[in-house]
Amino acid sequence: MAVQITATGASQIQPGMWSFDMPPHQVRHFGQTNHALGASSVIVLLDCEYDAERKQLHFAIENAMPINVGTTSRVIGIAAGVVRNGTPEVGPLSSPEPGRLGPGDRQFLRLAKAELSEGMAQTAESLLLAVRQRSAGDLKRGQARNFSETPDNFWYVIIQNRIDELSITVRGPVSHFAGVSSLEVKDDRGNTRFKVRTESDVPEALKLIFHALRKL
Repeated sequence: MAVQITATGASQIQPGMWSFDMPPHQVRHFGQTNHALGASSVIVLLDCEYDAERKQLHFAIENAMPINVGTTSRVIGIAAGVVRNGTPEVGPLSSPEPGRLGPGDRQFLRLAKAELSEGMAQTAESLLLAVRQRSAGDLKRGQARNFSETPDNFWYVIIQNRIDELSITVRGPVSHFAGVSSLEVKDDRGNTRFKVRTESDVPEALKLIFHALRKL
């Protein structure tokens, strides 16, 4: 009989993606991974059940695959298949090797950890992992603390260390994003800019990022 795991206090970041606490040594019980980047561990769940009312995430140990072991007890769980108990089905991850972040992505996370508060660094990590769940790519650092998406620069992020925020620009005029998100949007030379200040902003930020105009 498969060993069942219950993660308590699991907060949904977006459908098919949760944040909960589990010590790094327990994450390693699910299997081996060559990645140890940043503060948060990342686990891909092949099958799971989420109880939104109790904030409990249930899964068999054999259905959990660690792809990163972080330095803190914060874990991001990502569904790679069916999520039962009324949560919409989530399709396969966009990358065949989820969690294998490119050099630009890793540089972004290192800089966020070095120059932002712990909470905002975790927010930056949650945002980037959620983007990579749906869209393969890699960030490319420009001058100072700005990073552009490659190969299609449909979103662009600046680490604003002095005010502990992320400034994000998405391709398309402000009118294109009307009513898409609760975050305030502003014109940025014909494109659209908004701020991410807390982890609770991540789901709304993702709505704007994936509503951006694409070339690829």
